Amino acid sequence: MRLEDHAVAITGAGGGIGRAVALAFAAEGAGVVAADLGERADAVAEAVRRACGREFGGLDVLVTCAGLGTAGLLLEQEESEWTRVIDVNLNGTYRAIRAALPQMMTRRRGRIITIASVLGKMGGYGFVSAYVASKHGVVGLTRALASELGSQGYPGITVNAICPGYVRAGMGVATQATKAGPMSGTEIFERYYKRLVPQRRMIEAEEIAHAAVFLALPESAGITGQALNVDGGFVTS
Repeated sequence: MRLEDHAVAITGAGGGIGRAVALAFAAEGAGVVAADLGERADAVAEAVRRACGREFGGLDVLVTCAGLGTAGLLLEQEESEWTRVIDVNLNGTYRAIRAALPQMMTRRRGRIITIASVLGKMGGYGFVSAYVASKHGVVGLTRALASELGSQGYPGITVNAICPGYVRAGMGVATQATKAGPMSGTEIFERYYKRLVPQRRMIEAEEIAHAAVFLALPESAGITGQALNVDGGFVTS
């Protein structure tokens, strides 16, 4: 129970990485606010309530997991789809941070953890231009805000991104558009990407959650403005 008396807000907590993050923080004794659309968030919130059993005041940690991963070639994708991906992935991250930051600044401490992607560091392999652009934006926002807060006299607020590789949950296993037609994320990984990953496996959602917990612990106080790959070595290969 390393995070007792900590309050954590998690967006996109209704499934996939967000659900794993919510349960991991609850297991460490944190009070968790699980935010999402629809009934899935209620189910996660109920599991969190059972796990932690109490409520806390004040916000210590924000984890932005909400995301959207529609695929399509730039010239073929409807502009509305492009803007929807940008709005959810990048602007949604901005809005969550904008809502949480004043409380952290008042207390002069806090942890902001954004969930980006390894595709926020590379160009992708086609059909994901909107997603890639949005995740580059999340990484850029993370780094810029870390510098901004430090220069404005708030060194106790750290801002870091986690960049997952192919994750065996949520968007990572969902059906996606490819040149060969619709294909599950698992099949895409096995067919095209597994050989590029030194560990030759997909990442589990719980591994992303463990990284998020670490970035909320006192031991990570000196880490800010970083984009941490949790990808089995994908980017380095």
